[in-house]
Amino acid sequence: MAHCLAALSAASPSPGFDIFICENGGLPAFQALVQRVIQEEICRAAVEEARGEAAPDPFVAIRRLELVLRRSKVTIGCANENLGYAGGVNAWLRPLMGCEGWKGVWILNPDAEPAGDALGALVARAEAGGKGMVGSTILEAGSEEVVRFRGGLQWRKLSARSVAIGLGERLGAPVDLPAIERAMDSPSGASMYVTRRCVDQIGLMDESYFLFFEDLDWGVRAKKLGLGYASASVVAHRRGTTTGSAGRSAALSRLAVYLLHRNAIHFVRRHYPWTLPLRIIMSIAYAFRFVLNRAPRNGVAALEGMTAGIRGETGAPSWHRNPS
Repeated sequence: MAHCLAALSAASPSPGFDIFICENGGLPAFQALVQRVIQEEICRAAVEEARGEAAPDPFVAIRRLELVLRRSKVTIGCANENLGYAGGVNAWLRPLMGCEGWKGVWILNPDAEPAGDALGALVARAEAGGKGMVGSTILEAGSEEVVRFRGGLQWRKLSARSVAIGLGERLGAPVDLPAIERAMDSPSGASMYVTRRCVDQIGLMDESYFLFFEDLDWGVRAKKLGLGYASASVVAHRRGTTTGSAGRSAALSRLAVYLLHRNAIHFVRRHYPWTLPLRIIMSIAYAFRFVLNRAPRNGVAALEGMTAGIRGETGAPSWHRNPS
């Protein structure tokens, strides 16, 4: 998160923005984050900060800071439990819906490092194209030239899986903007700009996913309002550092594998129910692939997640909330 804040502090002066952070990792992680950004002189205490002020639900503590290098307020809230990705987004978006004066919200993963003009490009595409949601150019982890996403995701119904648009392309390669925007089913959750009009019409993120697929679900719901791609909005992303979902098959966390396969069932049942048998077959195939790649525990996690999805389980898994 500190790297993300440092990148935001170097952003272009316009458009202006304030920052709201939901710390899902508990009070020690919250205190460590506040201490780090102050010690590294990324943030300082806000002039109007009232220490000990009552924290709004669902937070148990908040700190009001400001960036050192620009006039942007930074409000960090410590969640009362791990709210998941959508829950963390909604924890601040919900009260903001009662405020006037903002045109859109830029949702960033804490391990994202946007270029200085990334937000300006997102806003420009939303306004010029009349788009409800706009995605960025997300770079592959550890690379400054290789693309992970151009805008976001496409859901392929006949294989019941998502694909990253532009995966593996060079950053400077020619871009067919109309084709990319036609293909998009959602911006990538690593960097997505959502207009106030869009949130007003489709509502908040769906917290029933807990982790994974909530951005795709939100994007599919927003397609009627237009999905856009701002190629000049470049965001580096340290993929998987917040969920343990990067790297070799055996290195994937049980939670990540479980929820990916559970929530895929949840997603197709809601949006493309006729493809549910295809999705079940896909999860079984992934389970076998885990076994072949010497990651049998994750093969079991894929089947367990698939089964939980068929049963209709949503939210944080009970074994994750109350680990034995």
